[in-house]
Amino acid sequence: MKEKEESGSEKLPMLSGLAYSAYRILGRGIGPLYPLFKDLKPTLVQSGLKIGYKPYVSLILFLLFLSTVVSSVFFSVLFFFMPPVGLFSDPFFRLLMILVLQVVTSVATFCIAYAFPSIVRSKRRERIEEFLPYTANYMAVLACAGVSPDRILRSTAMRDPKYVLSDEVKLIVGKMDLLGYDILSAISSEVNRSPSAPYSNLFRGFAATTRSGGDLKKFLLDATRFLMRRKSRRLREFLDTLSLLGETYVALLIVFPLFLIIMFSMMAMIGGSVFGMDVSQLMYFIAFGLIPILGVIFLLLIDMLQPKG
Repeated sequence: MKEKEESGSEKLPMLSGLAYSAYRILGRGIGPLYPLFKDLKPTLVQSGLKIGYKPYVSLILFLLFLSTVVSSVFFSVLFFFMPPVGLFSDPFFRLLMILVLQVVTSVATFCIAYAFPSIVRSKRRERIEEFLPYTANYMAVLACAGVSPDRILRSTAMRDPKYVLSDEVKLIVGKMDLLGYDILSAISSEVNRSPSAPYSNLFRGFAATTRSGGDLKKFLLDATRFLMRRKSRRLREFLDTLSLLGETYVALLIVFPLFLIIMFSMMAMIGGSVFGMDVSQLMYFIAFGLIPILGVIFLLLIDMLQPKG
């Protein structure tokens, strides 16, 4: 099992502190700019980051300003001390390079800061969907033992988050204990903030069954079977894809390079070149450049395709 993954400000307290510091500095002055970032609001809520919408917008703009200033100073000093060789002997070219690199750095900083909540939301969704079948199974066991809905949630919230989604369920229990929500209102409030549709559907069904006085045990058992079948199906699909990738790997990274090496070795014996390049250099490039690069690409592709839930 994966180690515990905390969410929100518990995981990134420095980011939260920096965001609220930026808001204290810039908050009032950037009021007209907030509507430009309205798409961030639902993403922030679903990411689990304990940072408000306005403080995070302030943080983005603060990082943009900071990166602009730092990159301007850094690249100005760098090009000032650079020896005047070739194009760098032209002052206009140096100024142009400073401006281009400054803009690239600022744009990259803005894009990373803007996309960060989406990345965190995606990670949170993956974790929720990975542990959801085990959480539903644990809740079903408690329901079969005749435990009340309220106690099911409280017991789940006390479990180790390495095995069930206790940190997510704690958010529901916290609203009941700290804010005085009833169980149905607490569930409804939290499922609307979840980035995972299966998680939201499970707890909406849990709340609906509790409200109507239905058979909670049957609902949770059915939900567990559905989630387990879903997980099994995704694993089978991944294994089929992995088999195809394995065949492609053998053809592309073993057979094809071996064929090229043999062909280039024969060409080297009789003399010749490929696109003006020495054959021995091409063999070195294939062995120490092309094959490792393709291997890394395959590893990244497998990681992307691997089911997270």
